[in-house]
Formats: sequence, C-alpha cells, structure tokens
Amino acid sequence: MKKLTYLTILFAFINVVALLSQSTETKSEKSFKLDLEFRPRSEYRHGYRVLMPDTSTAAFFTDQRARVNLEYKNSDFIFYASVQEIRTWGETDPRSTGGTLQAFEAYVEPNIFEDLKIRIGRQKIIYDNERLFAQNDWRQNGGSHDAVRLMYYKSNYSTDFIAAYNQERGANERFFETDFSPGFNNYKLLLTHFFNWKISDNFTLTTINALDGFQDTADFHLSHFRYTNGGRLEYFLDDWYFTVAAYLQHGETTLGGKLENAYYIQPEIKWKVNKDINFKLGAEVLSGTDVPVKNGVSSAFDPLYGVNHRFLGFMDYFIRFPGDYNEAGLVAPYFFTDFKIHRTLNLRVDAHVFLSHSDFTYKNEIIDKYLGFENDILLVYKPNDYTTLQVGYCYMLPTKSMEIIKKANFELSPWQDWAFIMVTFKPNILNMKL
Repeated sequence: MKKLTYLTILFAFINVVALLSQSTETKSEKSFKLDLEFRPRSEYRHGYRVLMPDTSTAAFFTDQRARVNLEYKNSDFIFYASVQEIRTWGETDPRSTGGTLQAFEAYVEPNIFEDLKIRIGRQKIIYDNERLFAQNDWRQNGGSHDAVRLMYYKSNYSTDFIAAYNQERGANERFFETDFSPGFNNYKLLLTHFFNWKISDNFTLTTINALDGFQDTADFHLSHFRYTNGGRLEYFLDDWYFTVAAYLQHGETTLGGKLENAYYIQPEIKWKVNKDINFKLGAEVLSGTDVPVKNGVSSAFDPLYGVNHRFLGFMDYFIRFPGDYNEAGLVAPYFFTDFKIHRTLNLRVDAHVFLSHSDFTYKNEIIDKYLGFENDILLVYKPNDYTTLQVGYCYMLPTKSMEIIKKANFELSPWQDWAFIMVTFKPNILNMKL
C-alpha cells in the first residue's frame, strides 16, 4: 500500500513538472535564423604589406569567403554556429577530397539570471571601438577565440569577463602536463575584463583590463604574462564628437623579455558637417624603444587582438607588433573624410602620416623619424540591404627611414600602390518563430 502511495505521489509530481514545463514552453518565444554570406575579393598588389622592389612585378589574385550562420534562440538560451570556407581561386585541386571547412563561431549562451548570461565556445570578442579586441573582418578568415564569457547588462552600463585557456590535444588526449606549442603564435591564457558606463547623454566611459600569457619556447613549464590596462572616454555634443583613449602595458613580452612603460594614446575629433559629410581628425601613438634596444627591456606597445586595418591604413604596413615597426614604435596622425554621394553610394578618403616614435640608430646615425604617407580611397555601393560592393585604391610614399625600419635592402619601385574590388552578399534566408 505504501508503495502504491509513493508511486502515486511520484506520478503526480512528474505530471506537475510536465505541465509546468509545457506552460513555460508556451510562454517562451523560440526562433530560428539562417543567414548566408559570400564574399569574393580580387586584389592587385604592388606594395601592399611589404615594400615593392623595382625588379618585381605586381601580384594579382582572387580569394573568397563563404559562411553559413545559424541561430536557435528562446527566452533563456541561444545556440549559434558560423561555418566558413576560405579559398584562393586555383589554390586547391577541385578534384581533391581534402576538406576546407572550419568553425568561425560555435557557442551556447544560457541565461543565468535575467541580466546575466554566459557564453561558452568559439566566439568573436568585440570591445569598444575594436582597437584591442575585434573580429578583424577584413581578413577572410576573421578572428575568434575559444573562451568562456560572463556578460552582465543594465540600462546604463555593461560588463564582461572572459577566460580562455588554450591547449593541444596532440596525437592522443593528454593525461599530464600542459604543453602548448601549436606551431603558431597564440596565447596560452587570456583573462579580460570589459566595462562600459554611459555616465550621461554626453559622456561614456569604457575600460579594458587584460592579461595574456604565452608559453616559453624552450621550457613549457614557464609562461610569460603581459598586462594591459586602460580605457577610453567619449563626449558627444551636437554635431561634434570627442574621444581620447589611453592604455598602459607592462609585464613580459611574448618571448619572455621585460616589458615596461609601454603605452598607447589616441585623441580624436569628429565633425558632422551635415547629413552627407563627416570629417575625422586624430592620431595614434604606440610607444617604442630606442633601437638598438638596451638591457633587453622593451617599451613597444602591442594593440593585442584589435583591428589595425581600419586605424593604421588599408595597406597594412603595421599589423604585427613590435616587428612591423622594428621595436621603434609609431606616431600616426590621420584625417578621414566621408562623403555620402547618394543614398546607395559613399566615398571615403583617408590620409595617414607615419613617424617613428623612438630613436632608431642605423650605421651609427639616428634616422629621420618621418616614415611616409599613405592615402586610401574607398568607394562603397549598397544597392540593397544584402549586397555591398567596395572598390579601393591606395598608395604609399615611403621614405628612406621606412626602408630601414622595414629592412628593405633593395632599390624600391618608384610607386607603391594597391587596389581591390570586393562584393559581399549577406542574405537572410530564414527568420521564423517556432
């Protein structure tokens, strides 16, 4: 009799739970989205990334990115996946059976509380103006991280905390030790805190504090930790926008050298002349070290995992740090102009001046700090909400100092330039309630 009573209570409990879950499911809004992206890009390279010798001819090629993005969402859970295939035309045998698909993003995001979410898996990390953490969308493969991310949102502020620990599986699963030497440069440990506070209608404050650790190349028991601390203040006033960012970097370099007094400063002013014309004037200062470096101590700032293509010129002469400026740092004033020619057509013209931040000694003489001038011209055409056509032309006027910094021990081509044409199709195929 007691067994029957217990069974009756158990079945009643199961029925109540089932009814409650059905009620919750009824109230919970479920949705499923499917987006596609196809982005081919043809490039003419005659001085892109590296200075062009006068004995070489230009490069020309076409590459492409294809992505499938899907998202399942209900009131307290999200599953997101983005699968991509990257190729240069003609690079692989079309008869090959080798696969080239990769996961750009793949994560789940359950709600812990109403304002607190956790995101687990491969994901883009985009913070603030993307100077330190970005998706780096210009690169066909983009940029993502395998991480756990806590996100807390309120009406006037938000905060994130990220933790990532990278490891190799090897031929078999590991049972001891944590050797991480994948053959490419990547952190072993990343801890980051992000905070954004809308102080008022005019002021916004953002802070980023990050620690990234790199395994020693010789002793896998040893790691080198780098610390980056700082933030950005924004002020909005009618048609004017003012901002200044400042970051300090210290600890150790990725190879274990001492890093101290490295800093980054970026002041910027933007003026919206009218609804069709914008002007932007600013500068980036990335500290460097007098070369030759004394006592093995570096003061060269590294902007972590941010986008450089947008800030330091489309020709990408400075995207790897501190190697691309040879430890000497960089001072880079810029002036951007944006014209809306038509509701579907925009013209952007960017001017960049590059100077070495610190003294660089070559053959017992300190070289001139002026490195060169870059001009970027970009035409953007958007005939509809899923198609974007971009046509760009850029040229660089390097100086002898740029040749020395870039270790270009050859006669340069008299004109360094680069051009591209890229079209992006991003249609939404499915957006349905379940």
